[in-house]
Amino acid sequence: MKTFPKLLLYFVSITGLCLMSAAIILACSDEPDPYDYYTSFFHPDIQGRKEYGAFYFTDYQFTYGDEEPESEAAINSAEWAKYLGGKVKPADVERIMYHLDSAGKEGALDFFEQDQAAADSLTRNSFLISLKEPGHDDARKYYHFAVGAELLGQSNYNYWEPAPVDTAGLKDEAAKAIQSAMGENDSFLKLRYYYQAQKLNHYAGNFEGAKKIFDQHIAPNSSSSHIKGWALALKAGEERRLGDTIQAAYLFSKVFALYPERRLQAYRNYHYIDAPFDKVIKLAQTPVEKANLYAIKGFANPEVETDNLEEVYDNAPSSSMVGVLLLREINKLEQYYLTPALNNNNDLFYSDRSGLNKQGPDADSGSKKWILWAAAITILLAVILLVLTYKKNKVKDVYRVLGGALVLAGALAVVWFYFSQQPQAANPEQLTQGKFFAAIPDSVKTKYEAHIEKLRSFCTKLSSDGQYTEPQIGGLTSAYLYFIQNKPDDGLAALQKLDGQRLSEKLNDQKQIVKLLLSSQHIKHLKAVDEASLLPSLKWLHEKSDRDHQFAITQRNFYTHVLAPAYLRQGDTARAALAMLKSNLSGDSNYNGTEMPGFWYNYLHTAQLQQVITWKSGVTGDQYLKFLSHDLARIEADKLFELLGTIALREHRYNNAVAAFQHIKDRKIIGKSYNGEDSYSEGESYQGDPFMVQTNDYPKYFGGKHYTKLTFAQKMAELEDQLRLDPKNSDAFFQMANGLYNTSMYGNSWGLISYSWSANDYGRKQLYYYDSDYIKASQAKQYYLKARDLSHDPELKAKCTFMAAKCEQKEHVSPSFMDDYDTYVKREKQYAKQLRENSYFREMQQYKKTLFYRKAVNECSYLSDFIKSN
Repeated sequence: MKTFPKLLLYFVSITGLCLMSAAIILACSDEPDPYDYYTSFFHPDIQGRKEYGAFYFTDYQFTYGDEEPESEAAINSAEWAKYLGGKVKPADVERIMYHLDSAGKEGALDFFEQDQAAADSLTRNSFLISLKEPGHDDARKYYHFAVGAELLGQSNYNYWEPAPVDTAGLKDEAAKAIQSAMGENDSFLKLRYYYQAQKLNHYAGNFEGAKKIFDQHIAPNSSSSHIKGWALALKAGEERRLGDTIQAAYLFSKVFALYPERRLQAYRNYHYIDAPFDKVIKLAQTPVEKANLYAIKGFANPEVETDNLEEVYDNAPSSSMVGVLLLREINKLEQYYLTPALNNNNDLFYSDRSGLNKQGPDADSGSKKWILWAAAITILLAVILLVLTYKKNKVKDVYRVLGGALVLAGALAVVWFYFSQQPQAANPEQLTQGKFFAAIPDSVKTKYEAHIEKLRSFCTKLSSDGQYTEPQIGGLTSAYLYFIQNKPDDGLAALQKLDGQRLSEKLNDQKQIVKLLLSSQHIKHLKAVDEASLLPSLKWLHEKSDRDHQFAITQRNFYTHVLAPAYLRQGDTARAALAMLKSNLSGDSNYNGTEMPGFWYNYLHTAQLQQVITWKSGVTGDQYLKFLSHDLARIEADKLFELLGTIALREHRYNNAVAAFQHIKDRKIIGKSYNGEDSYSEGESYQGDPFMVQTNDYPKYFGGKHYTKLTFAQKMAELEDQLRLDPKNSDAFFQMANGLYNTSMYGNSWGLISYSWSANDYGRKQLYYYDSDYIKASQAKQYYLKARDLSHDPELKAKCTFMAAKCEQKEHVSPSFMDDYDTYVKREKQYAKQLRENSYFREMQQYKKTLFYRKAVNECSYLSDFIKSN
């Protein structure tokens, strides 16, 4: 086979496998909630849930739900039960007509034969008993016919082995149905025979004949039976098949309006036809029919607009479709405008607002310990000077002043060194200047603000006219629109107008939610008095969320998008952490399987988590804080101390980390790898020796001595003690550098400071406070250079220089085609060039005679490429 045909065959095969895999994944995966994919606080089910719940707004799928408002089986069964008399139960009719398999249907037919036995459950069925009674022979005869017609109509429903349609058989049965109808005097049965005749002709493709039966025999019938609606649906389909799509669309709109058991089906068929609306609307004969057509059009429009809403209101002001269309516009605003404005639960926002703008101890703290020693010596000399000059009158005062100044300078140096090792809180004033909403482009803001004002005008009209069944919905939505506009004072004023008015339970619940949102938005800086005022509403919402999933979503959104960001804006990350926990957003399995939010694992610092741990032990006096911290009871103390120790490792507080880990009772917790497996168990381990040197980052070597987080912290603390006693200990600096490098995402022990690992982390921008170590390996580089400067061993110097080169490579940000696809290839080449043009590769030349140099040249392609190009 030639090359091109081979490549084509491979391409087609691989593409087919990929598509097949995608199809399997999609088919087997759970479908996401069609409503809970954007931030929403306004419940759609407060209007039209029963009649029009399938048409609530969702941009995720064509309709919000797939169930018809009413059951066709229940309606037909109720008609039969009424026809046969009070002794017949609708449930018995439904069971026989709709829920029997083929064997059951045969048993039901056998029941009518005197010499045949039937199942006990059938012999007690009131529907079958009634059909068998004298006087119901015609009804029994129709039942026999309907069962046979149903089997014939379903003959081509096997999609795996499709059989040709038995058009001749269907037409023969249709003719029998017409003959039976003409000979039947009972209007109930006559209508059903004609419906069977129309349906059988329809299935046989005889659309003209089916339409004729409807026009001549079914349409003139004065019966109110829903059979007429099902026949009308068939007639609409027949008009479409015969080419009159405008008439077909109009008829489907009538089915949509009058027959809720076929409403969803008629809605889909209407839009499938895609007939010109301006022509269909001309067929509407009454204002109500116009309203139905505008509603069908509006229910399918995912873009913000008020035209269809206003038309429906003008033509049918009391219809519940008005409320559903109004809430659709509110939910559209939530997806397109409010959700981006509340874009405050992302990594970038957390990084900016987590309350700390320093990444832990000074990255060069090891090299600055000389300041602490110098300060101690200065203070000692100053004290000696002051003691020697004490009570010596002849000594000039300048020496005493000098001694005092030296003591003061030494003390200031000690204080400075102490605070340089502490995470620095972000400026609270700077944080409180943040706005409630994220910045929105002017063009977007202008578009939606104009729509909001137009929608508010409609709400005002709805409230004042009093023609809608629940006009209070206008005032409620108007108040919520003020929330979306970040105008809490106006919103609270609008909401106050509803006080004293009688509201349904759902409207009153929604009112409480809007009031909570506006009250929270109104508060610029949360204080104790504000928290106390919020407490009753938060308790109410909590109780509601326990019983109703929709309120649980509202509670989650409130804590995640409103309360937690409010605390972050004022620099109170500990309370923000409690709000995150209150949102019921559990941590996933990559986070040790705990119920702690992911926010805790990436943004909390030691002081903040220590505060949380203190609250877990108990809160007295402050009822609000007691409520907010209540969920801490479900989190194991061991898991909290494990996280506290891990955070201390990130902040290079190794003695603090040791203390935290020693609080843990279950020692296995600190021996877990990221996937929850014990690091000491057999099988694959994701933990290597963090103090080894590996020339290449990949493949990672997960061998050597194993360290738990505790033993790693103890080792790093021991190395710090060695440096404190001997600041020129190059080997201690080198080992600490190895420990820091191997706990980065590039090393073999990343699980000691991180709870997850992804290939996408390679070379990404700094996002978390510990990324200077985890992504950039910044302090590891400084320690390698310090070790090199202090060492006299060429082999160690070579290792330090090479590892510094690896650290410097991590300083460059890897390009992403998601940022700018058009320039990705160009930026990728620039990035590859940056990795090779490394200043420390040049410095490696002076260590050519070392064994490590030869090893590095043979194993590292970057170094090898650099040497070849120079």
